[in-house]
Amino acid sequence: MHYEKVFALAEPYLKKNDFGMPHTRRVFEIAIENFVIPKELEELVFCSIIMHDIGGSTIEKQYAEGPKIASFILRKLGYDESFVQNVCEIVRTHHDHPDSPSEAFRILYDSDKLVMFSPEEFPHYNSKPNFDWNTIVDLIYSEHARDLARKMLQQRKNETTN
Repeated sequence: MHYEKVFALAEPYLKKNDFGMPHTRRVFEIAIENFVIPKELEELVFCSIIMHDIGGSTIEKQYAEGPKIASFILRKLGYDESFVQNVCEIVRTHHDHPDSPSEAFRILYDSDKLVMFSPEEFPHYNSKPNFDWNTIVDLIYSEHARDLARKMLQQRKNETTN
């Protein structure tokens, strides 16, 4: 599927988010560039990424409103109920850290953590008092993504000291 239509329908709702559409596009690109996504999971992963922060600027608003908005958009695009429910469950819980998440959840979650180390978002988090980057790295599920996060962190730290 071509995902620009999904992005276009989600965009008005993503404007309420702190980082908005640029954040969502960065998460999308990180997933494409850094994860092997099984063909049968592509639509679930990519629709979940596009919808993950829909609904508001707080986690509470995203959890409360996000699944409703995602459901509306996905039904409008003709997705079946099972698919819609899977996306909504990922959207509803994407800030949680379950012990045995689905592969689609892990790809979104790890991509959403990795984006924090991007040049665009790092300064926001790094300016928070007592922010612990090691805690973020430890939350990442895949070893490959944890290694990437450590490299990105070192790169950002080098940039701030130069």
